[in-house]
Amino acid sequence: MKRYLLDASSLMLLMKTGDTQTTLTYLEASCILDLTFYEVGNSIFKETYITNFLTKKESETLKNRIQKIFSTTQKLSPTPDQFQHILDISESEKLTFYDASYLFAAKENGLILVTEDKQLKNIAQKLIETKNAATLNATKPKEE
Repeated sequence: MKRYLLDASSLMLLMKTGDTQTTLTYLEASCILDLTFYEVGNSIFKETYITNFLTKKESETLKNRIQKIFSTTQKLSPTPDQFQHILDISESEKLTFYDASYLFAAKENGLILVTEDKQLKNIAQKLIETKNAATLNATKPKEE
């Protein structure tokens, strides 16, 4: 059973800083949204070519790790009938539609939302359990 929903900010941080084995163990117990694919790709692009935070070699290593993750991690996709529910969360909580999608999916699927986004975490923790990459890496994953 999946336990965590990782947003793009936490997935990127775990892939860059997390212990590989612990990260992979968490990813086996995690889901991502289909939009995470685009957010992570955009982040790698920006960090490599706009801010120069990543060297091209680091970017290539990260891209290879991320590709493996995308091929094995369960992806959740909102359905057309969930659009209005997500939009309602976005409007009522003043969140982007992307962030509201993570909150909705975590709540709908009984998952712990893992995010580095402070605004999203502050709003989400009123409704569901939340963590960030640091608190996730500080605890040993439970065997499923």
